Amino acid sequence: MLVDSEGSVNSPPRAHLHERDGWDLSGVDEDHVHLMVQAMETWIVADQDALSAYCQQGFRANALSSRDDLEEEDKISVADALNRATEQARKGRYHKIHHAAVLLAQVDPAKARKRDRHCERAANILDASIAAG
Repeated sequence: MLVDSEGSVNSPPRAHLHERDGWDLSGVDEDHVHLMVQAMETWIVADQDALSAYCQQGFRANALSSRDDLEEEDKISVADALNRATEQARKGRYHKIHHAAVLLAQVDPAKARKRDRHCERAANILDASIAAG
C-alpha cells in the first residue's frame, strides 16, 4: 500500500496512519505500508532537472525548495512552490490531472530517493524483495 502521509511523519507508517487517520492496519506487515511524503508532488519537485526539461521556457527553479529533505515541506508549500515555478512555463502552470503522470514517469528515482526518506525506504524494501526472488 502506498499513500500520501498528508502531514509530518514521526512514527512508522502503520502507526502514522493509525494516529492520523484511525486506520487499523494491525494485520498488515509494516514492510507493506509505504508513505509518499505529504503529497506525491514532492517526488516531482525532487528532480528539478526533469521538471525543467518538461516545462521548458519560463520555468523558475528558484521558486522550489532547495532542502535536502523534502519531507520537511508541507503539502501546501510544495503545491504553492510548484505553481510559482510553472506559472510562466511553456507547458503551463502545473495541474495534477494534466501533468502528474507524465512528470512522475520522468523523475530520476535516485533523485527522489535522495530527497525523500520514505521513497528510499520503499525502494530498499522492493529491491530486497526482488533480490530474494
